[in-house]
Amino acid sequence: MLRIRLLGGVGAVTSGGEPVDVGPAKCQALLAALALAPGKVVPVGRLVELVWGPHPPRTADRTLQSYATRLRRALGPGSIRRVGAAYLLDVAPEAVDVVRFQRLLDERDVAAALAEWAGPPLAGLVVPGLAGAVDGLVEQWLAAVEVDLARQVETDARSALGRLTELTAAHPLREGLWALLMTALYRAGRPSEALAAFRAARRHLVDTLGVEPGPALRELEALVLEHDRRLLPPGEGFGQVGERPVPGERPGNLPRRLGRLLGREHDLEAVGGALAVSPVVTLVGPGGIGKTRLALAAAARHRDADGVWLVKLAEIAAPSDVARAVAGVVGVTETSGRPLGESVVAALRHRRVLLVLDNCEHVVDGAAALAQAIAEGCPEVRILATSRERLGLGNGFERLVAVGPLEPAGAAAELFAQRARAVFPAFDARAGHAEITEICRRLDGLPLAIELAAARTAALGLTDLLERLDDQLRLLVGGARTADERHRTLRATVRWSYDLLAPAAQRLFRQLSVFAGPFDLGAATTVAATTEGNGADGSRAAGRPGDPGTAGAGGAGGAMGEAEDLLGDLVARSMLVAETGPFGRRFRLLETMRQFAAERLADAGETRQATERHARWCLEAATRVQVLLAGPAEVEGVARLDELWPNLRAAFDRACAAGDTALARALVRPVVVEIVRRSRHEIGDWIERLLALGQPGAEPDPDLVVFALTWAAQRYKMSQDSAAYERLVERHGEPDHPLVRHARASVYEDYPAHVTWAAPAVAELRRHGADDLAEQFELDVGAALLFTGRFAEHDAVVGALVERYRRQGPPTLLNLTLVLLGYSALLRGRHDRADRLFDEAVGVEVPARTHSPNRAVQARAVFRRGERARAFAILHSHVEQLLDDGNMQAVCVTTVEFVNMAAAVGRLEEAARMLGFLETTGLLEHPAWRTLVDGTTARVAADPGVDPERERAGGRRLDDRQALEYMRGVLDLLT
Repeated sequence: MLRIRLLGGVGAVTSGGEPVDVGPAKCQALLAALALAPGKVVPVGRLVELVWGPHPPRTADRTLQSYATRLRRALGPGSIRRVGAAYLLDVAPEAVDVVRFQRLLDERDVAAALAEWAGPPLAGLVVPGLAGAVDGLVEQWLAAVEVDLARQVETDARSALGRLTELTAAHPLREGLWALLMTALYRAGRPSEALAAFRAARRHLVDTLGVEPGPALRELEALVLEHDRRLLPPGEGFGQVGERPVPGERPGNLPRRLGRLLGREHDLEAVGGALAVSPVVTLVGPGGIGKTRLALAAAARHRDADGVWLVKLAEIAAPSDVARAVAGVVGVTETSGRPLGESVVAALRHRRVLLVLDNCEHVVDGAAALAQAIAEGCPEVRILATSRERLGLGNGFERLVAVGPLEPAGAAAELFAQRARAVFPAFDARAGHAEITEICRRLDGLPLAIELAAARTAALGLTDLLERLDDQLRLLVGGARTADERHRTLRATVRWSYDLLAPAAQRLFRQLSVFAGPFDLGAATTVAATTEGNGADGSRAAGRPGDPGTAGAGGAGGAMGEAEDLLGDLVARSMLVAETGPFGRRFRLLETMRQFAAERLADAGETRQATERHARWCLEAATRVQVLLAGPAEVEGVARLDELWPNLRAAFDRACAAGDTALARALVRPVVVEIVRRSRHEIGDWIERLLALGQPGAEPDPDLVVFALTWAAQRYKMSQDSAAYERLVERHGEPDHPLVRHARASVYEDYPAHVTWAAPAVAELRRHGADDLAEQFELDVGAALLFTGRFAEHDAVVGALVERYRRQGPPTLLNLTLVLLGYSALLRGRHDRADRLFDEAVGVEVPARTHSPNRAVQARAVFRRGERARAFAILHSHVEQLLDDGNMQAVCVTTVEFVNMAAAVGRLEEAARMLGFLETTGLLEHPAWRTLVDGTTARVAADPGVDPERERAGGRRLDDRQALEYMRGVLDLLT
């Protein structure tokens, strides 16, 4: 097994023990960044940040790719894999020494962990972005060293002196090491040197940080001065029953073993920072998010307290019982004539402790009152509370830390694997990484849900588990027997919060379940209009989608104001997530919350009314998006459609389930052009579902058939799948209609037929007011003229379109028409004009994922300027995008650029193979297009080292996708 070393320097050895050359410093940095998360995807942007820090060079992405390629060659095929816009190190976690070190620490095998430590992480390598990880590992090592030396001090204090002297010199601010050194010196019969060690520690702390030693070190000094018997070795008076705690240990009732906390390092830092400046810190978040676990870990880490006490408020029922619960834990006795809360404050006034008030939400008034009193009367006390809403303290005493979900592909997947191995030791997390990530994503990264799901792996495989996640609340039951009852199942967890809501907030919460994605205040107001007084069937429901407004009996302004207040209440109680999106504040229900709310909505008889209002909102939103997509604000339109998409999908699914063809079609129509512009393949699926909605035996709606065939054809044109289109025609017929004629011409790229039918199709669309769709087909007229060699007509038609799109948009059509004009110039040998047009086309800002030959023509221009490596990288990126989008229509033009660039750098065999592929496309039958590769064809034929016929024969056997994959493989080598 390949083994990766990060401790003591970055390196690798083969399974046979042979060292591997992992390249220069930046290659080592990339290996380190990937090895710190073996088997997990790390986004390219994150890797760039880790390797170069906050100011990477402009070429960082491409340089990173070259480093990855070099490492892959050194470590072996498949060792480093590209996954979309990310990389992963595909080795077993145990192959990395850091992982072994951390696992041994988790298992409390300190000696074995220290034996694994070969020196400082990444020794000799400076990696700005990994400084935090290195510091964290050093901190773990030092903590382990302290544990190991503490044992040594217990058994043989003299033998530990040398190591402790060395470590305190290297880490002079670490009070735990000074405490061990003082104890060891005292037990070695050198009390004066123990006091000198204290003075040295104090000097370092004061000079460096401006702070005095902590209470543990000060107490230890006092014990030395008093020659206290507790400093003697075990069996000689140390730690007698009834005496004060052992130096270095704090009084309190925190659990001794907390287990490993995953994915919360940033949260721990946030909590620590908040406790340093605020007397009360409240962790807020929905049930099951891990607030209690985070609070315990933060409390264990907090060193600025002489004691830490955990108060479990879930065990009480009334706000008035909060003071009694705290008093019972910290040992305060109730006295007559004095409220218990005052007694607690008096007892804590001169103490330096941390109180953890866990689960405050159901007794928030009592918790807030006591926390306020302690904050005002006890200057050295800190309170760390967990709640599903803030305590609401005055005088700025409270600071909030929102606890969010775990990253599905990172800590969440690791948590799942850890819990699954606990119930099923043979569980293979690496083999099921993709399924685990998807499970964690669908569980919203909610730790409780993930743990409950992982427990089901004892009986269910990952595929079965995924299939059953549609009903999470029923699937995820039966938590640990030691857990609170409300955490035994997700349903109990959510109901705990729901029951604390006022009736109006409960009603809004359940109505919001119709949203499948983010929504704003206006959407919530539309969907959650009052339902009081309605029958169980929603008989006084909102009208059909598109009817006049039904914002609520109180008017739009009143309804919005009420909804705003209630939304704020739900957010404050962690029932609803509030996020800042590109278009302002958005709200979202976690899936577990949404399922529970949907059940309550059905129980209340409000489902039909809420879903109808949701469909109306979706239709209005899609219509607004349609206007943006057709104009200069197309980029915004695509971004808004991305945000709307989950809700649009839900509304369409409900319309289909209800057999409402008119509504389903109305929801698709505003965004249908996205099939061809940005490969939203799902719209193509929707269109075919529309055709299947008709009643069995009933005559299909002719208008619907024309609409569906028109846009299904655009889908199959992009994928070059004429057989699928013919199957559709066979099932539903083929009306004699100009749009259907144009559809067939599109699927088969029959450019003469395009010239004939595109104009009538455009006229038909404009006659029905579908100008936005007509614009797309006018572009087809220009393409048909170009590919049939009618250049003068092409330039006249497309030139007029360019001027129109410059004035009114959309940018996508301006970009494409400029590219068409560029190729028209190129095919006639007007290279300067072609370059100018291509440069202008590349300069047009088009939305993300837009189908555009930009990168192909950009690669051509860059190559002509002599920047060959950059040109290959651009073309490689373009090919990957085509494969990801399934856009086979662009393969011909891409191949033309590839064969010429490959031939120019001497890759004649590869160029010859792709010339063979081009012969199968029909492109070279057009004389003008054939001239673009004539030079390469002659070069291949003249080279005695190339068998052009054999290579061409190989190319002729490739289909579109295979051709793209072949080019990608060659470009991998060239970049």
